[in-house]
Amino acid sequence: MKKENVKPFLDEIMKAMPEVTVLTKEEERLIYAHGCYPREYKWLLQGTYKYLPSAILMANCTQEVSKILELSQKYEVGIIPYGGGSGIVGGTIPEDGEVMIDTKRLRDFEINPINGTATGGAGLTGAEFENLLNNAGYTCGQYPQSFQSAVLGGMVSTRAIGTFSTKYGKMDDMVNSLEVVLPNGHVYQSHKCPKASTGPELDQLFLGAEGTYGVVTKVEMKIYPVAEKRYFEAYTFQRTEDALEAIRQFVQNHVHPAVVRLYDEEEAIPKLAEFHYEKDQVLLIVGYEGLARQVDLERELVNEYCVKNGGVNKGTEAGEAWFRTRFSTKKMLDYDATKGGTADAIEVAAPWDCIANVWREMRRALEPLCTVVDCHFSHVYHTGASVYVIFHADTQGDDYDGEKRYLECLDTAIRTSLKYGGNISHHHGCGKAKAAYLADEHGEAGVEVMKKIKDALDPKGLLNKGVLGL
Repeated sequence: MKKENVKPFLDEIMKAMPEVTVLTKEEERLIYAHGCYPREYKWLLQGTYKYLPSAILMANCTQEVSKILELSQKYEVGIIPYGGGSGIVGGTIPEDGEVMIDTKRLRDFEINPINGTATGGAGLTGAEFENLLNNAGYTCGQYPQSFQSAVLGGMVSTRAIGTFSTKYGKMDDMVNSLEVVLPNGHVYQSHKCPKASTGPELDQLFLGAEGTYGVVTKVEMKIYPVAEKRYFEAYTFQRTEDALEAIRQFVQNHVHPAVVRLYDEEEAIPKLAEFHYEKDQVLLIVGYEGLARQVDLERELVNEYCVKNGGVNKGTEAGEAWFRTRFSTKKMLDYDATKGGTADAIEVAAPWDCIANVWREMRRALEPLCTVVDCHFSHVYHTGASVYVIFHADTQGDDYDGEKRYLECLDTAIRTSLKYGGNISHHHGCGKAKAAYLADEHGEAGVEVMKKIKDALDPKGLLNKGVLGL
């Protein structure tokens, strides 16, 4: 990154592409300087903000993104793609005063009902894309908690997931093709065929690469008719392990309700009290959607597996309440805003034969450091599941103490997950927050592969430098 070249770089962009908006005022740069990474909240409260981008470029189309990246190579100016700003792993920190590309003007939209796909510009938020689909009678089933702010490009780049994942999958299951601008400005467009035997699946390079290998500009997604019927219900179990066993059994027998959300003994306490259920239970929310007959059959089958493992059906009230409040992050934000406080959602995945130990040991390791630890399971697969371990800590100190406690909790959580068979991240990505642990998951050879790809595509290391440790 040659900071002395930023001005001539911006001058050439303004001359060559007058339609690109260039933001350079300090208050504008501060808006873009952070996402939702917990340390960024602490930095905002500590005083003068540490890291500001040199400028923000608001591109209108793929061709402009291509030209910007081409010129970034010429001037050796670092670039960070920025979407909705909802990332929580430090994936957009301008540590060297990099220039940011705001992708939110990339808003193309087109439906192909014959193929069952829709193409959206990388800057459409999940809510905008879903509303456009709903207006035409379709859905893509992607409802992350950041639904209102996360954009398609960012969701691709982190392999994001939504709450209806048991039916619809993660972004890597939903994407059919991608358009990506490479660091040298060349535009990659994957073929729209459903499957191929023509070498490695190149889309997989960019799914989860967090903008280090290229800037996603368009996404073709699988779509489905809007559900004929939607239904939510709840079960209580005596133990988390009993509920996990019921879930494993019905998923491995090809029963895939849309929502599977299990709260452990601690996180279930206020929910059990709210709905006047028996104490000392765990709570499982199950949601179904699709054809009416399909929903009815899935409910019948899920009930069989739950009852066999000690589950008690509690009706619809708790499930419907969850659906109404599913986008709230208020509790975490309250701790982040508190002087000396911090919070985060550490989401990891593990095989079925490890997941209970990962959950139990992560909770046990974090409890001495935290005020509250909440745990739930909300993404399940044939071979395993993901667990959220959400910590809330209040040091009673200042915002430097809050940042220090955050780093201690993050390290404790990740190392414990790895020790007991879990991974580093299930869907939030790694950014810079978790980059140091990648060798522990992929091994030195795996990291070597990632670095060699980065060196081949971006030999000057200008695109999102430092993310994923690249």
